Amino acid sequence: MGSPSSTDSDVQARIRQQEVIAELGQRALETDDLDQLMRDVTVAVAETLDNEYCKVLERLPGGDEVFLRQGVGWREGLVGSATVPTDLDSQAGYTLISEEPVIVDDLREEERFSGPELLTSHDVVSGISVVIGSVDEPWGVLGTHTTDRKEFTTHEANFVQSAANILAAAIERANKEDQLREREAQLSVATDAASIGLWLWDVRENVFTADEFLAESYGMDPAVVTSGAPIEAFFEPVPDEDKDRIWDRLDQALESGVFSAEYRVENADGEILWMVSRGEVEYDASGEPVRMHGAVTDITERKQREQRLEDSEERYRDLFTSMSEGYCVIERVDTIPAEPIDFRYIEANPAFEEHTGLTDVVGETIREAVPGAEREWFETYTTVVETEEPVRFERELAAQSRILECYAFPVGGETDAQVGVLFTDVTERVERERRSEELIERLEASNDRLEQFAYAASHDLQEPLRMVSSYLQLIERRYGDGLDEDGREFLRFAVDGADRMREMIDGLLQYSRVETEGEPLEPVDLNAVLEDVLDDLRLRFEESNGTVTADSLPTVAGDSGQLRQVFQNLLDNAIEYSGDDPPRITVAAERRSGDGPEWEISVSDDGIGIDPEYGDRIFDVFQSYHEQKEYNGTGIGLAICERIVERHGGEIWVTSEPSEGSTFTFTLPAASDSD
Repeated sequence: MGSPSSTDSDVQARIRQQEVIAELGQRALETDDLDQLMRDVTVAVAETLDNEYCKVLERLPGGDEVFLRQGVGWREGLVGSATVPTDLDSQAGYTLISEEPVIVDDLREEERFSGPELLTSHDVVSGISVVIGSVDEPWGVLGTHTTDRKEFTTHEANFVQSAANILAAAIERANKEDQLREREAQLSVATDAASIGLWLWDVRENVFTADEFLAESYGMDPAVVTSGAPIEAFFEPVPDEDKDRIWDRLDQALESGVFSAEYRVENADGEILWMVSRGEVEYDASGEPVRMHGAVTDITERKQREQRLEDSEERYRDLFTSMSEGYCVIERVDTIPAEPIDFRYIEANPAFEEHTGLTDVVGETIREAVPGAEREWFETYTTVVETEEPVRFERELAAQSRILECYAFPVGGETDAQVGVLFTDVTERVERERRSEELIERLEASNDRLEQFAYAASHDLQEPLRMVSSYLQLIERRYGDGLDEDGREFLRFAVDGADRMREMIDGLLQYSRVETEGEPLEPVDLNAVLEDVLDDLRLRFEESNGTVTADSLPTVAGDSGQLRQVFQNLLDNAIEYSGDDPPRITVAAERRSGDGPEWEISVSDDGIGIDPEYGDRIFDVFQSYHEQKEYNGTGIGLAICERIVERHGGEIWVTSEPSEGSTFTFTLPAASDSD
């Protein structure tokens, strides 16, 4: 048993501790500054227990650490920045899971945990630490420490725990106030963002009050709305056709306790807005309605979207029922593993029934709708759904065989649960295609026969023409001196005609052999082709004093021999039809893109030009530029050029005006390895 002086000292210490707790509790009620309260608590605890240190450790999110939020005695810069781990090897971590205060007589001899660096670096030996809040939901730790070895009493530990309890209560109250302010702010933001107004109807006094949002929406004076007015005043902006319905809803709500109505109002700008209003009724002890409070929301945009959707659905329904193509919506049906896949019809338009002969199929599966013939339908639907490629199949309708073509595409949003299938009757189109193919085959056969005839005719004409030419030459040698001037002129006409006929027959032979005797297409350097042609025409250029300017030409996919003939014919024509001035010829190339990579090759001259009305005809066989006698064209050279270009998959055309020169342009496919 202690001495009287020792007992008095303990009592005085306990009284002082109780006074400190009472003072701290009063401060907690009077202040909103949580950090200042924590500071006051640490100072008071340290001074009351005569310790050097006291601290408030706040548990960080995640729970792995606590940080030194407030304290006294610690080195400068640590409060507000230092952290302590919360593992079980630290005093803070051990305290967070302890229901009772943790008392340390000598940290150097402690076996439950080791002191964290925060304590050991300050030479802490003894101390008390308690949890702030509950062990289930701890906020942090309150601890006080000394550098001297000291045995703390239970009363001192309870004192520290009481201080921690004051902090826990203050923290909880601050959190609730923060949450309340946050909820109020959220409610304000939500009502503004969602276009919501609040209202209250005092049923007994018939006074209706609301906020400014409702006043603005109803086109009413905000002062009247916020101060209150009879509820009848709030019906003035409502169209007459909606008023009776709302009054009925209000009367029903006074009985049922719940009000809900959608209606229109006209604002101050004359705009019609859609509103939805909901409310609840409060009753007195006798069950009489006292007041109704609720909220009103502007749903104009929603109503407009609904109207647009309704209009769109109506248009879709009109299209669905009136379209000439058959259309149905199907979905896969889960079957047992032993049975094949099945489909169920969700929708089908009248044209579907007309095209397929299937009626009243909505809600049925293929097995139910097409008994005995479902395999064909399974294969059709499965193919179009899985490959997304069109499928053709034949159906017997009204004793006639019809050919249907169907396509599939997903419907109903992002899922593939439902598939739309479009059926088109392509019987007539298929028949036209068949007739077109037959016509093409007949034309190709006719063309082959014509080519054979042209070759045979021109070949067979060579011998009698050669005989004519030979006898004309014999007559000229034997009897030329005996002929008068007219006779010699007639003889020259006959010789020229025979020569011209021979050239035409040679040209006709070349024309007929373009397809049959052409070489396979391979990379051809047009620069080399042009150089060979210029060598062959050197004498003609020298005689005409003509010049050729050429760009760097590309490598194309072609028949070098035939392309050489194209250039030779075009350059020879440019010289022939140059007029009185020396021919000036330009050869150019330009890359173009279309169905495939191509080159445009152009041969331009400054000659006599061509009347535009002859632009298409000059590529026909035996058509020449002009009828003037001074020009000796056979009328087959450009036809040969066109046929060669077409064999290469290209086209040729002319741009010209009389006396302005001509530009012949043709396209050739680029070689696969060309730039």
